[in-house]
Amino acid sequence: MSRSNVPAVPQWVKDWAVERLHPLRQPVTWACQHRLLSSRIRKVLPWRWAIEPFTIYGNGWKAQWFPPDFDDITHQIFWSGLHDYEKETIPIILDEVRGARCFMDIGANCGIYTVLAAAVNPNARIVAVEPVPKICAALTNNVIQNRLNSRVTILNIAIGGFDGVVDFHEADDARMGSLAVQGYQGQAGRVIRVECRTLDSIVAELNIEPNFIKIDVEGFSDAVLSGASRLLDEVRPRIVLEANPGDSCLRITEILSDHRYAMHLITDGGPESREQIIPSAKYRNWLCLPSASGSERA
Repeated sequence: MSRSNVPAVPQWVKDWAVERLHPLRQPVTWACQHRLLSSRIRKVLPWRWAIEPFTIYGNGWKAQWFPPDFDDITHQIFWSGLHDYEKETIPIILDEVRGARCFMDIGANCGIYTVLAAAVNPNARIVAVEPVPKICAALTNNVIQNRLNSRVTILNIAIGGFDGVVDFHEADDARMGSLAVQGYQGQAGRVIRVECRTLDSIVAELNIEPNFIKIDVEGFSDAVLSGASRLLDEVRPRIVLEANPGDSCLRITEILSDHRYAMHLITDGGPESREQIIPSAKYRNWLCLPSASGSERA
């Protein structure tokens, strides 16, 4: 019998099979995250499994993840854990979080680094910033579901070089929202109005001293840093930031250099020292460290 003559499987049979397989969902993600099963098994199992709540497993810790339907990274994490998603950057961020008293997650999206940070360091205070309302709602849900309300402050604002109200591009791809009102790197979407604050004003208002900051703001790391002069001079936080081709990398370098920061490109082999921020086709995240002094972590 030719393939074209094989009768189609009725939908009720498919639904019945999916329902019978569902109890295996959590054991399957556990096995995939621990590399006991290949992530390729996703090809024969329901893709919808990844958009239901599941557990993320780390080294001696775990966290719950509650993905919205627009969250793309959930598929990577469900089927591969933390082995594929930003695989060179996650170990750096988690290591930095372990030594942090206060962590600021700027461009928190649905909260993956906020939730992981809270799991890794149960004593850290966390401030998560996300300007897009529907994404901020998903972030809030992940914080509530993990019972982190008392430790995590959520701000539905943008961070930039001044305090005010600004146009913000809410991209169709939920990971790509940006202050670039025409759409970051050609992204489709719509323009919304959001509150914008400087890091210095937020830090003063919340009376915090963040000693680790993650900045993921799609092309506007320079704007974030330009509003953080007092923070960079006085608190001297360690920073992980994103810099892509086409971003204002020269300006980022100037600000960091002016405030006596060293720049390290995060690679598969670990952070590599660089004289300036130069975008890489393969790697996009940078570890930026203040010059050593007696009050700073070595």
